[in-house]
Formats: sequence, structure tokens, C-alpha cells
Amino acid sequence: MSKKNNDAAEKEITTAAQADLDDDLLDFDDDDPLSATSVSKKSLVIFFLIDTSGSMRGKKIGELNTVMEELIPEIRRVGEADTDVKVAVLTFSTDVTWMYSEPISIEDFEWSRLRADGVTSMGEAFKELSSRMSRNSYLNSPSLSFAPVIFLMTDGYPSDDYKAGLEALQANSWYKFGLKAALGIGSEANDDMLAEFTGTKDTVVHAYSGGQLAQMIKVVAVTASQIGSKSMTLSDETNEELGAEDVFAAKQKLLGQQIQEFINNQDEADTVSFDTGW
Repeated sequence: MSKKNNDAAEKEITTAAQADLDDDLLDFDDDDPLSATSVSKKSLVIFFLIDTSGSMRGKKIGELNTVMEELIPEIRRVGEADTDVKVAVLTFSTDVTWMYSEPISIEDFEWSRLRADGVTSMGEAFKELSSRMSRNSYLNSPSLSFAPVIFLMTDGYPSDDYKAGLEALQANSWYKFGLKAALGIGSEANDDMLAEFTGTKDTVVHAYSGGQLAQMIKVVAVTASQIGSKSMTLSDETNEELGAEDVFAAKQKLLGQQIQEFINNQDEADTVSFDTGW
């Protein structure tokens, strides 16, 4: 992708124009993440994949529950009036479980506090996510759809074959074009493995204390949601329409830049490791 396209300006366009762009530039063998009928609302689904294995027991899961309860009102302010934001939460331990049977509108979403136990079936979670990211399942909105935001949080290494699950997920067009971020919690989380999930180390963050955990979840979730709900279609310098791959590459790059900017600007006290406090 050229530097000009990568530095795309963010400009709002009509739903009809975006739909035309999608029809011209996207040709998926399976699901088309952006195919849509002519309607006014645009849909954005935010997927949270959360490790609830036994190693998360205690302060980790307690802090996570608290910050997620605080996060929901902040996400309600994300997007424009014509954006229908929904939330889906997939937890994985020994079993893989959805918090709700379908994505819930952010206006109606209520956090259900999680408990931690069991092993880390991350590969199974990847397979389950892929099976649900479909027009026939969790992404069945009749409106024009932004590619989803996918946020993975874990404190350790998978206990199953995560690579097989990731391969299944990588074949999903929604995943391919979605905004992806990951959070490692505590000293045992493997950032290299998380970068395999996101595709870039720039969108992998790490938290070593409850305070960092709260900061990272809020910054990553809100920033990803804001970027995910934006239309980015024209090059500022050439005024030419961007291809779909360029649009989502530009969004993923922007997310990485904003996350790294936040990390670099943290106070020294916020970056001290407090693993002994878990």
C-alpha cells in the first residue's frame, strides 16, 4: 500500500456511496463484511474475547469485572448518531461461553460479572468466534456494516492448539478486515503469541497492575471503537477512492499509532511492574 493511501483522510460519505465502493472492491468467497441494503444505520459489533481460566482468579478477574462495568457507558458515546454499536462477549476457560446469545445493543448491554476457573481453551475460542462472525449468525444486521472490533484479553499461554484455531479464524473475511487488539495481563502473558492474533505488535499492550489493567482496557476499547466506526474512503493527497484493503490497513495502523502514543506518554509510576500484587 502506498504512503499516500496509508495516510488517508477520514471523510464521511453517504451510505449509498459506501455500498457502491464495497460492491466494486470487495469480492469474498464467503461472507462480505460490508455488503448492505440501502438503509441509514451503520452497524459496528465489538467482540471481547476474555480469558476466565483459573490463573485469572482473584484480583485479576475482579479488576477486569470492575473496569468492564465502567467501560460500557464510555462506549455508549462512541460513533455517530447513525451508528448502531453492539457488544458480544466470549469467555474461554475449560469451556467456551458467550455472555449473551447474540450481540446486544450498547444502549441495552449490562455486564454480567465473570468468575475464573479451569484451563485456557483459546484455540476453541478462536474457532467459536469464527463460526459466529457470519451474516448468518452474529453479524446479520440488515444495515451497512463496519468491520468488527476484536479485543483479546489473557494472562497466560493457551492450553490447547491455538494455532489451529487461529488458522480457522484467519480464513474468516470479517476477521481479516476487522480491527484487532490484544491485552496481556501479568508476567505470564506472551506478547509474541498475542501479536500473531492481531497481526502487529503495535496493537498488543501489557498490564502488570490493576491500575494499568483499567487504563489499557479503556484506552484500547474506546480508541478501537472510535476508529472502527469511522468512514475512511479518500486519499487526502490524490482525492482518489481507497480500496477496501487500504481502508482497513489504514485503520489498523492508526489504532497502533494511537495505542503506542498512549503507552509512550504514560507516567513512570504507571509503567512499574506490580505482579506481586496480583
